[in-house]
Amino acid sequence: MKTLVFIGTAVLLALVFMLLPQPDATYQLKPAATAASDVSSNSFVLGPVKLFDGQQWREERYVEVRAGRVSQLHLDKPDSELPLIDGNNQWLMPGLIDGHVHAWGDALQQALDFGVTTVLDMFGDHQFLLAQKAARAGTERTKQADIYGAGTLVTAPKGHGTQYGMAIPVIENPVQASKFVSDRLAEGSDFIKIVYTSAKALRRFSPSIDLATLQAVIAAAKEQGVLAVVHIADLPSAEEAIAAGADGLVHSFFSEPVSAELLQLMADEQRFIIPTMTVMEGMIVNQINDELLLQAPPAQLTAAAISSLQQRFGNFQIPQERYQVLATNTAKMAGAGILLLAGSDAPNPNTAHGVSLLVEMVLLQRAGVSGLQVLQSATSAPAKAFGLTDVGYLRPGYKADMLLLSQDPMTELTSLLTPAAIWKNGWLHQPELPAKSTAVTAGLVADFNTGLTARSGGFAASSDSMVQGKSSAEISVQQGVLKVTGTTRPGFAYPWAGVAWQTAASIDTGSDFSEITRIKFNIRGTPGQYRLDAFTVGSWMPSSQPFTVTEDWQAVTLPLAGFRALDMSAVNVLSWIGPAGSFEFEIAIIELE
Repeated sequence: MKTLVFIGTAVLLALVFMLLPQPDATYQLKPAATAASDVSSNSFVLGPVKLFDGQQWREERYVEVRAGRVSQLHLDKPDSELPLIDGNNQWLMPGLIDGHVHAWGDALQQALDFGVTTVLDMFGDHQFLLAQKAARAGTERTKQADIYGAGTLVTAPKGHGTQYGMAIPVIENPVQASKFVSDRLAEGSDFIKIVYTSAKALRRFSPSIDLATLQAVIAAAKEQGVLAVVHIADLPSAEEAIAAGADGLVHSFFSEPVSAELLQLMADEQRFIIPTMTVMEGMIVNQINDELLLQAPPAQLTAAAISSLQQRFGNFQIPQERYQVLATNTAKMAGAGILLLAGSDAPNPNTAHGVSLLVEMVLLQRAGVSGLQVLQSATSAPAKAFGLTDVGYLRPGYKADMLLLSQDPMTELTSLLTPAAIWKNGWLHQPELPAKSTAVTAGLVADFNTGLTARSGGFAASSDSMVQGKSSAEISVQQGVLKVTGTTRPGFAYPWAGVAWQTAASIDTGSDFSEITRIKFNIRGTPGQYRLDAFTVGSWMPSSQPFTVTEDWQAVTLPLAGFRALDMSAVNVLSWIGPAGSFEFEIAIIELE
């Protein structure tokens, strides 16, 4: 199995367009009999409820919250000056913790809109992590989940994590381990994540650190007082990582059945695993999102999230029975007493922030994990594994991050998709509906007789130079022709150069192309294979169609149906991309039909 493709093209295009959706419509989500004052205070009494505290179901029926933290749990309604919120005998549990994400942009907002109040980031921009860390300590009102993270991962030169055009430090030998770890902690990392593939693995998709370096990094992390978790994709790598002292594995594997030796060692040493079944289900089976989400998408899902849920890894041909190997391995680990953490690996293909953690919990349950373990996997288990001291439980002193459910999650886990209420830091959270795109009608987009003016949006040169690549592009307009001159050069994981059309005034809303069936344009230029890339609001993974260009003018018509898994209701960018090497091309007219 290829090591999981963290963020990939998504990071690339996130850096290009810097899409940070900020929906402005409000979705009113309130528990039954909530007083107006409840929204303006994070001190109250909630009850009666059926209370799951993150570890177990309790006899207490009332939760007293003061200044955003649980103050006391009561069997009976307390005599208190605080406002009383009627829990209507519904089910209350801690806010969810996603044990495996890659967060940037509006990821933390998306997470909270689905009741995920804390996330564990397994590789991302350390500056983003550092900027968010201060908010974790307080109980101020916020629209974001808390984040704990690894920052920059530990990987070999040209290893997994280096292929996305972001310059990151790499490690070459055990001698560098102590300084490498201390540098990560100085950047703000909360724990250390290591990418490792054993020399015994059947398949190696990218260079890996060797076993001695793995052992040295884990030892350095322990010496400096932080956890070390290891990204693996096969049984030999898992066995060697745990034997080396890793605190946990941040993926599971379907290459072969789990060994009795690994089960015993992980159980004896109290090591944990984050199976990330959702992203693997997308690689192998690709059915769960259609079943749970896409037939009737939850109101909070953005167009970008829907597009991401429809995407899948295109370079895998894995027999479907391999997914059952993963499920069986997961059930065996749970049965052996190994701590399981729910993690979505969002926003990889087939996932989206927030909602995919709920899918992960369903997959754990279907694999044979008990209902109690599933609830623990997204609450107390990640808190215990990562030493989080004020989230993951509903107990005195912990943050009042809470979900109120209208159905028993032990018997109806999908009730998590439609919570009666969400509280973050004791504040009632009201998820926001995504902003609506403006409908587009057929007709002329641009004829370039008035410069770069388009019916909506505008045109700009686009190349991977925006993300430290070596390609380049320039555009100009003369006598009704848009001229693009560029060079597509190696040096970036996904080199490109060309021209982009932003389809609406706001890249955050895009345009609704639902009534459009084709795009037509006149083009000539350097002969070769070109492509048209289409993007959905907030999604940085394009859908593409190739076409051939010659030296003579020709009309190219592409059906929008040819853009695989593109959400037509929120298209925000179309990009004409030139061939490899140096090129020139001209576009005279662009029309929608």
